Amino acid sequence: MSRIHLRRSHELTAKAARERVNRMAKALSKKFDAECSWQGEVLNIEHPNVTGTVTIGKDEIVVEATLGFLLALFRDRVDDELVRILDEEFPDDQG
Repeated sequence: MSRIHLRRSHELTAKAARERVNRMAKALSKKFDAECSWQGEVLNIEHPNVTGTVTIGKDEIVVEATLGFLLALFRDRVDDELVRILDEEFPDDQG
């Protein structure tokens, strides 16, 4: 199994961060046909070939995923897509 761990700092309110993570969830659902559900401030991502979470912290977003065998073969592509989505929703110049 292959693991992905990404962090992105933010200066958003909890509500604003959650809205952006919701947009991430829609993109992940569309791109990877994943099921996404909230449990507190953690977005759970489920798919036959990946399980993961997006955790909203006070000043950072943490994305963790474990890829099954099939997606592990395309780990770099999955990682690139997650980084692209993070870049869209949590750019360095959030001001």
